[in-house]
Amino acid sequence: MTKKLAFASGSAHKWKEMQMLLAPYGYEVVLPKDLGISFSPEETETTFTGNSFIKSKELYRLTGLPSFADDSGISVPALGGEPGVYSARFGGPGLTDKERALYLLQKLGAETRREAYYSCVVSYVDADHVVSFEGRVDGFIAADYDLEGKYGFGYDPIFIYPPFEKRFSQVPESEKNTVSHRKKAMDLFLDWLQNQK
Repeated sequence: MTKKLAFASGSAHKWKEMQMLLAPYGYEVVLPKDLGISFSPEETETTFTGNSFIKSKELYRLTGLPSFADDSGISVPALGGEPGVYSARFGGPGLTDKERALYLLQKLGAETRREAYYSCVVSYVDADHVVSFEGRVDGFIAADYDLEGKYGFGYDPIFIYPPFEKRFSQVPESEKNTVSHRKKAMDLFLDWLQNQK
């Protein structure tokens, strides 16, 4: 029997990724819109874990279904950890992904410490559990914006992943998804979920 899991997202792109990961375990992933729910809780926390729980707890409250959420972003230690939880709205409202990435490059300027990491926290809530799992991938911020690469989104055109010796925007999604922060967090979540039988 297929078990329903509610996913606190409005993204069809993310839904597809989650459905592919969870289907082999007998789960059907449903979005708030599939359930006829208007869903846009305000993310007021200062950590990925906090914001992820705002979404998963609210969705569980509204649906009564086991619910999970993710929150992710990029952090640059030389910028005091920015953009962090503000990755999606860095530089102010109304900017495109490319403008946000260029703003980050501008803020970093000629700084030589260019370490950066993507984080993803997946949280899960049901009647008996309130748990979270974190994945992280480390790399560096490039000196410029990649106009050649045709993959990825967000900050991928400026994020260099050393093991690939490439930017994430130059790596097909299927390859990136084997090492991504979201994949690492989801692997931990799936391991845990399988042991809840």
